Amino acid sequence: MSHNQPFLGTQLQPRQGAPAGFLAGLGMALLYGLLAQLFGPGAERWLNTIAATLLGQTVIAAGWQPGPLLAGLGLHLLVAVLLGLLFAASLDRLPRGQTLTVATFYGFTIWFVSSFILGGWLNPAILEFNRTWWGLLAHLGFGLLLGLYAGARGAPPPTLSPD
Repeated sequence: MSHNQPFLGTQLQPRQGAPAGFLAGLGMALLYGLLAQLFGPGAERWLNTIAATLLGQTVIAAGWQPGPLLAGLGLHLLVAVLLGLLFAASLDRLPRGQTLTVATFYGFTIWFVSSFILGGWLNPAILEFNRTWWGLLAHLGFGLLLGLYAGARGAPPPTLSPD
């Protein structure tokens, strides 16, 4: 059987989505925390606001208390792992440049959905962070990190014989 086009690029196996999402989530947390500290109400308030999804709105003003901070980071990383699994399950073989473009658009899509569709429903306070230029930048960074992981760790394309 002859093939007109070879497979291109790399592809993540679904099981690789968890570490991809975890690492991209860590990178996003660092970027988001830094940007929230520099341009917003602070990194601790960002994590406490995430924790408020589970613990109630009173934890937003908790400051640097470890419980809410760890709950916020844990929830952020759990969602990042789930989004990484979805990304890996849906990513097709593409050249590396296109993988980065698709992954960055995936980050934009997550930002849009969390800012304008689900965010206000699940936790209205998070919109203070998401609907900013630096919130968008952090989500784009998440997608870009997923794409970089896919390029670095994805399964190489199969070698095709020239029949």
